[in-house]
Amino acid sequence: MKKNVGFVTGTRAEYGLLARTIHLMQEDPRFDTCVFACGAHLSPEFGYTITELESDDIQNVVPVEMLLSSNSRVGIAKSVGIATMSFADAFSRADIDILVLLGDRYELLAAAQTAMLLNIPIAHLHGGEVTEGAFDDAIRHSITKMANIHLPATQEFANRILQLGESPESVFVVGSPGVDNIVNGPRMTKNELEASLGFALSGSIALVTYHPVTKAADDRENDIRPLIEAIQSNPKMNYVITYPNADGGGDEIIKQWQSIAHLDNIHIVPSLGFKRYLSIMELVECVIGNSSSGLIEAPSFHATTINIGTRQNGRPRSESVLDVEMEHQAISDAIALSLEPTRQKKISAAINPYGQGGTAQKIVELLSELDFERYRIKTFRDL
Repeated sequence: MKKNVGFVTGTRAEYGLLARTIHLMQEDPRFDTCVFACGAHLSPEFGYTITELESDDIQNVVPVEMLLSSNSRVGIAKSVGIATMSFADAFSRADIDILVLLGDRYELLAAAQTAMLLNIPIAHLHGGEVTEGAFDDAIRHSITKMANIHLPATQEFANRILQLGESPESVFVVGSPGVDNIVNGPRMTKNELEASLGFALSGSIALVTYHPVTKAADDRENDIRPLIEAIQSNPKMNYVITYPNADGGGDEIIKQWQSIAHLDNIHIVPSLGFKRYLSIMELVECVIGNSSSGLIEAPSFHATTINIGTRQNGRPRSESVLDVEMEHQAISDAIALSLEPTRQKKISAAINPYGQGGTAQKIVELLSELDFERYRIKTFRDL
């Protein structure tokens, strides 16, 4: 009998990580799938990226509405409540055998608690990680305690899951889906990419993504003026800037980006999408900001990552990562360093700590073999 597997995605980045697993499972006769699209996917402000799922030929996409007209902390808290009610209806109608969740966003907290209350087993990817500069940390560990099957990226992360009292029999190290995408993901030629974006990609290129820091003692890291000044101090670089995620404070960051949108070397793209993102990563000299992709995917492209601030504190790092504070001169110096030939030679041999690929196929085979009933009842394991 086929297994009915549900996936939840709320952002373009998270969908990009799940896409290969979803495609492989939809092609596999052992499974039926259902993809619940929520959050920023349904928001015009963030590119209405549910269309990307449709253009990628993802089958059985179910929109799950939740409040996103406000991305304040109050708005996010209300969104979780509304999402919980919406997921309760959607999950009960879909009759899924297991729910696959990736990461740590607040949309997933709603999905996880709903699945737990409906007695639907949860398989969780990217558990056991630490991002000290965001409330994502607490959400991720909360989902770990609700999840039945754990699919961490590294053994280090698996060890943290065990520290949380989870059974070793429920933990399977599969590597990072992001690295798997790099190995297997579709690409666009440079001409196709330029035609899709509507501008030329010439000279030295930086890809910039800066998300709100939601767990900071103050809001200084969410004032990106030092980053903007550093970009203006390095005018020989061409910058492709994508919008932040839908966390509280994202709208203020977008407003700050608009102050340099008129410059010839600045190109602001609300959402690159999965294929364009992978394609442009092959062309860049550096990735700037505080997105996890700078630590997980960028090292496999042998691009320098200029990681700003505290949002990604606690994650393993490749030699290709430069950590800097939100300070004009530090960022400016790092941009200049990323262009030096000696630096580029050094990072060409850097090792990505998140693995070498094959993650999606591992997940598909595991979920085909595991008896979900065996994992439904959890007990706390003392160390």
